[in-house]
Amino acid sequence: MTGVKALSITQRKSFKLTILDFPEPKLGPGEFLIENVAVAQNPVDWKQVLYDTGIPQLPWTNGADVAGTIVKVGPNVKGFAVGDRVLSFLSRQTARHGAYQTHSISSADRTVKVPNNYTFEQASTVPLGYVTAGASLVATLGVSLLTTSDLRGADRRVTGKPLLVWGGSSSVGAFAVQLGKLAGYTVISTASPANHEYVRSLGASEVFDYHSPDVVANIRAAAGPNLSLVFDAISENGSLEASAAAITASKGVVASVLGAVKSPLPHVKIIASGARLAYEQPDVGKKIFEALQGLLDRGELIPNPVTIMSGGLNGVEAGWELGRTHAISGEKLVYRMADTVF
Repeated sequence: MTGVKALSITQRKSFKLTILDFPEPKLGPGEFLIENVAVAQNPVDWKQVLYDTGIPQLPWTNGADVAGTIVKVGPNVKGFAVGDRVLSFLSRQTARHGAYQTHSISSADRTVKVPNNYTFEQASTVPLGYVTAGASLVATLGVSLLTTSDLRGADRRVTGKPLLVWGGSSSVGAFAVQLGKLAGYTVISTASPANHEYVRSLGASEVFDYHSPDVVANIRAAAGPNLSLVFDAISENGSLEASAAAITASKGVVASVLGAVKSPLPHVKIIASGARLAYEQPDVGKKIFEALQGLLDRGELIPNPVTIMSGGLNGVEAGWELGRTHAISGEKLVYRMADTVF
């Protein structure tokens, strides 16, 4: 290995990106180097550029979701070795811990092994969406994710309790629907009509059009009197208020992925959730990554639908523009390193 080629942000508030060369990074204790095969796009990638937030210095490499092969391990790495196929939720603590580059630094607490029945492209769609959904369900709503050790013992799944996932066709929402269903909940969700069948295929028993003026009434009727838990994967444009209004129980909680707002109803709490909970509460992170490894090993997790962007990293500018203009629905944009012209 002679170095890293990284798609770099060199101007603030600009989608004009440049591929730059950097030396091979030094690995700290517990870190390893992943040769990226596929990188998946998340809204935060382009929003941080557009709104000039979360980018501490220039040049900078953004992105959190990668899948590839470990090519080098640092000191004190346990459970992973050179040659392992992995997916990883990158920390972005430095530019070399970002995704849009040939190689990325990560660590065991953010990584799981990828079985051969998942492609790298599929695997790259998992990290941020899964961690956001899993951490929010566990830490905020008290949903129990089934780990391999759970499956060896008593079945701790609930039976039929309703769970609303607002925005079930989004990347995060799609994982929340699956995790809720696997935990035994009766999942109700919202999506645009074109994505209803997709969300049902993930495990939702009912899916309603969030554009409909009757969406809250329809959810309440389908849920019955005991809906107390809501995961809002959208958390903007009125969805939090609608999520709160959908609760039928005497008390309820809405987990928001974009921060807390004052609840419009006294019996409903709206609580800020998200991927950060996996690292603010290490026991939560350990639980959701153990559960993820088991889900992949058993072939139970359905990745997001993949749309391959032509040109690899050369196509990221176009992909970010598709995100900015809301031209992406029910799919995940993925960039293959092999398609990049360096």
